[in-house]
Amino acid sequence: MKKKWFISAVVAGSLAFATGCAGNTEAEPAPSESAASAPAEAPTPDLEGIPDVVATVNGLDITKEEFTTAYEGSFQQMAMQSQVTGQEVDQEQLKTQTLDNIIGNKLLIQEADNRGIEASEEAIAATTDELMKTNQFVSEDELFAALEEQGISKEDATEQIEQQVRLDALLAEEVGDAAPTEEELKAAYEEAKASGAAQGGGEVPPYEELKPQLEQQAKDQKKSEAALALVTELRESGDVVSNLE
Repeated sequence: MKKKWFISAVVAGSLAFATGCAGNTEAEPAPSESAASAPAEAPTPDLEGIPDVVATVNGLDITKEEFTTAYEGSFQQMAMQSQVTGQEVDQEQLKTQTLDNIIGNKLLIQEADNRGIEASEEAIAATTDELMKTNQFVSEDELFAALEEQGISKEDATEQIEQQVRLDALLAEEVGDAAPTEEELKAAYEEAKASGAAQGGGEVPPYEELKPQLEQQAKDQKKSEAALALVTELRESGDVVSNLE
């Protein structure tokens, strides 16, 4: 069974489950009678012509299986969005984005190796607990059982969590003090109010009420920018060869 990776480290250094693995398991709404009588044909991922070695990152191969697993997960998400928007999935662009993400992840892991960054048992436990709570699981056993259903063994999941901890530490070194200033937070709040007004949304909560959320968003943004900048630097200085046409 193919493994579905659930860690997204390149963009924000945060944890994210593969589609369908959240603890909230509310049933999807039933299709209408017209939809049931004439179901739309679901799009399928185009995997024709994918080479056995999709890319090489400083001597480390990205295999067809690894790329295919990541691409199928990305395609599934985009296909669901396309059903809402009616816009067809640009598979060539999505393949490029998927490969870029995998390459970036490899480069960051290699850099963590080069810096000797390790993951402590305490940090792994804390990240596992965060993942469990974020996805509304009541215990680690329930978390790992849900992952097993997706073809991710407990050993593989633990390895990915360990990688995430190491990448978080790497980005923390890059970002330094990520705490936003009061001026930055107030500017973000004014932007949120203007955006809400422009979209005809409801009234934005008071600043003090929204401040914790704004702080977290600002920290995530700085980590994202640091990750992308570091990936760009590592890619330029490294030996990266793509075989994806």
